[in-house]
Amino acid sequence: MKMLTWKKALAVVLAAASCTFIWTTRPENGKMTETVYAAATIAELEARKQENQKKIQEYENQLSAFSENQKQEEAYQTTLQNKINAIQSNMQILDTELEGIKKNIYYLDKDISKLEQEITQQKADIEKGLEEFKLRIRAMYINGNDSLISVLAGATDFYDLLSKYELIASVAKHDDEFVSQLKTELETYNQNKDTLEAQKIELEQAQTEKESKQKEMQDSMQELQNSYADSQAEQERLQLEQEMANKSIEELEKDNQLADSAEAEIREQIRKAEEARKKATQTTKVSAAKTNATTTAVAEEVEKRPAPETAPVIYTAPPKATTATAEETAPPVQTMTAVVTTKVMTTTKATTTTKATTTTKATTKATTTTTTTTTEAIPETTTETVTEVIPDYDDTSFGWPCPEHYYISSGYGSRWGTTHKGIDIAQNAGADAVASRAGKVIKVNTSCTHNYGKNANCCGNGYGNYVLIDHEDGTYSTMYAHLQSVIVSEGDYVEKGQTIGYVGTTGWSTGYHLHFEIRKDGVAVNPSDYLNY
Repeated sequence: MKMLTWKKALAVVLAAASCTFIWTTRPENGKMTETVYAAATIAELEARKQENQKKIQEYENQLSAFSENQKQEEAYQTTLQNKINAIQSNMQILDTELEGIKKNIYYLDKDISKLEQEITQQKADIEKGLEEFKLRIRAMYINGNDSLISVLAGATDFYDLLSKYELIASVAKHDDEFVSQLKTELETYNQNKDTLEAQKIELEQAQTEKESKQKEMQDSMQELQNSYADSQAEQERLQLEQEMANKSIEELEKDNQLADSAEAEIREQIRKAEEARKKATQTTKVSAAKTNATTTAVAEEVEKRPAPETAPVIYTAPPKATTATAEETAPPVQTMTAVVTTKVMTTTKATTTTKATTTTKATTKATTTTTTTTTEAIPETTTETVTEVIPDYDDTSFGWPCPEHYYISSGYGSRWGTTHKGIDIAQNAGADAVASRAGKVIKVNTSCTHNYGKNANCCGNGYGNYVLIDHEDGTYSTMYAHLQSVIVSEGDYVEKGQTIGYVGTTGWSTGYHLHFEIRKDGVAVNPSDYLNY
């Protein structure tokens, strides 16, 4: 029995059949234009990569024809930029392929785990069934019930013979079905084992492919870094960086104090988000417990109540008596209504909607008395369940936060006497900054208006305009800083890949770039351990 789920099939399609993406390119005039690529197969993507690779080689040949003194000339810089664009186009394709491979691996892991549990249970059931069958055969052998004639011969009369015959027929049928069931279970067990082995091989191949693509991505990243080193724009940026590095010790210490203040503020925001999440979880548990207790109490009360009277009381007056009113003759009516409501995850409603009305008329020659008895039925408890929609693919991986721009001008680690807590993705003025992973926006700063390169802080504790996203797993959060503008608000839930702002150079920034951080339990970690490079 094939255990590939529709989810995994979808992942395979995404990873090996089609990938849809949009990116921007810079033509020779340097202006940004949009190029939209429709759904493409892996073969088509690979063909585009090969085309880009040919262009890269052509640009490299052209660049090598320039002398060292000509590197500042416009023709050289234009050719260099075209080469850079081709490299980044290939990196976008690689990034898209890697995302598909990671999804495929996710579903394979999930299916393998499920199948291993099923196989373990099947093995236990088969072993139990075989033991039962062995005991059955042994009992038949000991009791001599292996022959129909020997059993029938012991019958005392016709009725005894008939009952024994039916019993033997039933036992034979039962044994037949039992053996057939065991055989089916064994066949399914073996098929599942074969499927499991095939899936494990597929997983190994996917892991190997992932490692190969990541190596290709790393090589492209290095080629991009080397190409940018010769660009005029990067040399201008590096000049400002050098000014920062040449600051006096006193100035660096002042800057570091600012960095410490920013760090404290970020951790405080993450701590508050974690507290709010824990409080919400605790409230959910308490509400659920109260709901269960209330529902149980109502059920017990209803069970204890005696059944209501359903038969009407009929009173017939003597010939000369006056007519009795309904209020005088009707028995007292007891009503019980229970309404239990919760808005957490499950809503339970108990409503009373059924009413039974009986009207009885008794007539004599003198007068007629009408008695009406109304009874309200015991409430029926109906349960309405509100189910939270959970994505089929729990995408806990981190995506690239600035599509189409892969140049890292500064990595994670020591810098200017302190620790640079993220990566700087540069040469991307005005580009989209997107959520690396789905989550809730817990902090936004939009107070900065100084969107130009500078060698000191102007606002936002050095981060300028920024967005802080909590990924609601109690572990990870991400920071996107130096934005020229922000298009999300605190409390918004954002999806992976959703645009949250645009790259700028606000705060303590020497030029346009996106400062990106990944934090684990509030502490900054190296993004290279989580991204596809």
